[in-house]
Amino acid sequence: MKTKLILLCLFGSILLGHVNAEPEKETRYLAFQIFTYFSPDVKVARLLSSGSKVPLLPGTAALRDYVLDIKQRIGTVGDKHTRLAVVLGPLCFEQDDAECAKFIESAFDLALETDVAVGFHIDDSEFWLRRKDLWSDPNNVEALDWDGTPNTGRRLDWSKNPTEAPPQMCFNSKAIQREAQQRAALIGKTIQAGVVRLQQIGRPELFAGVIAGWETMIGQDFKTGKYLGYRALMNRGFSREHPPQDMNTELEKVVQEWIDLWTAGLAGAGVSPQHIYSHTAFLSRRSFGLGDSKEVTYMRHDRDTAYSQHNHFAPPSVAFGKNHRPGFSTYPQPGLFDDICELLEKHRQIGWASCEGTDMQPSSGPGQTGMNMETYMAKMFNHGATLVNIFSWGVGGEAMKTIGFRVVTEGGEALQAYRKFLKGEPLIEAKETMSLMESLPPKIHKIQADLPVWIQKTGNTAAAALMQKLQEQMKAKNWEEVEKVADSILQMMGESAPPSTSAPAAAQDIPEETRGKLVHDLGSSFLVFRAKIQAELKLTKEQKEKLDPLLRGLLPEALEVLQKIKGMKPAERGNYQRKTHREIAAVLNQTLDEGQRTRLRQLELQRDGLFGGEIWQELQVTDGQRMQFMALIQETQKRIQALLAEIPKGARPDEIQPKVLKNREDLEGSLEALLTDAQKKQWKEMLGKPIELGALFDLISR
Repeated sequence: MKTKLILLCLFGSILLGHVNAEPEKETRYLAFQIFTYFSPDVKVARLLSSGSKVPLLPGTAALRDYVLDIKQRIGTVGDKHTRLAVVLGPLCFEQDDAECAKFIESAFDLALETDVAVGFHIDDSEFWLRRKDLWSDPNNVEALDWDGTPNTGRRLDWSKNPTEAPPQMCFNSKAIQREAQQRAALIGKTIQAGVVRLQQIGRPELFAGVIAGWETMIGQDFKTGKYLGYRALMNRGFSREHPPQDMNTELEKVVQEWIDLWTAGLAGAGVSPQHIYSHTAFLSRRSFGLGDSKEVTYMRHDRDTAYSQHNHFAPPSVAFGKNHRPGFSTYPQPGLFDDICELLEKHRQIGWASCEGTDMQPSSGPGQTGMNMETYMAKMFNHGATLVNIFSWGVGGEAMKTIGFRVVTEGGEALQAYRKFLKGEPLIEAKETMSLMESLPPKIHKIQADLPVWIQKTGNTAAAALMQKLQEQMKAKNWEEVEKVADSILQMMGESAPPSTSAPAAAQDIPEETRGKLVHDLGSSFLVFRAKIQAELKLTKEQKEKLDPLLRGLLPEALEVLQKIKGMKPAERGNYQRKTHREIAAVLNQTLDEGQRTRLRQLELQRDGLFGGEIWQELQVTDGQRMQFMALIQETQKRIQALLAEIPKGARPDEIQPKVLKNREDLEGSLEALLTDAQKKQWKEMLGKPIELGALFDLISR
């Protein structure tokens, strides 16, 4: 048997952070959106009444009972660390100032009465039918061409068929901006008065935050489907003769400035930016790259549509600003959470919100996202989210209790996940299976390409009938049914659907050799799963039981990464390490006590050593020291590579191991010698009590 030497971490994988980060100090909110009835317009009221036959307004028994139903069915409101909340709204231009202020004041009364935290959701631009004084002026309404032709209404793609809303506002109209500033100041002042009231009675955790926007964007014209924004561009000095160099970029600036206008008004009125969130919706880069076959799935784009335009000039980057935290709609789609996490890291953002979402893709059905509700929530709370606002609880009342969205949001598995979070238990981010959005298109394309030939060869006419049914369901956009019919056709043709992912192995069955390899190839984040480390940390049986499901959930993807790691690009490998680091950190912050987290941090540093990254920043290593460090590291790498080269020639791994570790010890000593006295003192304190190297490094023969 060929002997292979794997040195478990010569220098350690340098991550952007360590898993034992400081625990969350602020309250994190699991919220449920309640659509408040406010409009005299029947169509608008039907959209936003949640099925209630009476107005759902703060101060009414109907809304109180609605909140108590959520509280009773979940069974707990949490504590100051994790809190149950409701988000009320939209607060919009359909309401006058007095109605808006009364709404907010009564909502704080509701929070105290029910012991459920309250948040607010502002509609910044969609519903303003009662403001004819504004939309009757063409200067306040977006245009669909350089001639200034007003849009016919805003198109809302909230369901299989578009819905008409009032005209798209022009965000940089002077009159519109004046109204927005006044309304933001009013809302901010009233909210802050409620916050002060909660603080005075020792209940500040009963305010969950305010969302400034309702999927802020420059939408499309209802009748023509044309993209809008020409009025805003003309207000910025552009014209048909002098167009902007990049129209999409200019319109993104318009959207971002509109968001900033609202959040600056709220913050200026006293609301903490920590509790203000923007709200945008976007198609992920990965989903956008899936293609342009609109007949296949619901979120495909036109062939010639740019990414910014498809996202209505509101790509995720516009959600960030100095007076607020970013917020997004988070209906699962391939790559969505990857895009969010990448931007959070880029902006060094602490705290963000899922302002709208649940574990279902629009126009599909339950179970089509490739994850369960716990994993869906973990993808947010385990990655820094401070507010997750779940949509669709109770929507449509008794008559609509069996629709897919409500089955997902109010089902037993979801309730269990809500209770788990509110009790402070770690959320496990399990490996995803392929979602409908990715699994369906290849099946359709295969059928379209192969079925005619197969029918001609076999003479089987039953498949033709199924194909007709498939086309009917596609036209109706019943994607869940489409996939069922597609699977039937493929089965008839002798083709099989993609296999489902097998269940991960039990954590206790994962050998130490595998755990060691995870540490070696994937970084110190996995160190806590080693038996010797758990012994050093003195983990209790209960703590180990909480870590076991975390490892089980991580293992399938980790093993896949190990198989292809040699061919992975550094950036790809780094992205995986950072993602895993965040997932593990979120669980450890809730599982280990402060002393254990401190000790784990020390062990990680002992393993990673003085080899760059965050450690050099913490020690304030100078550029001159960095150059000296790199020269020593490169020399040691060459010596170790020479030692490892002896293994294929017959050298015994157990003879090579001490020599490799001796080289590491010598390098560590040489690097420490280059530190200043102050740096040496700081480094010694950071390392803590030394542990035997065998607990941190392994040589595995197989």
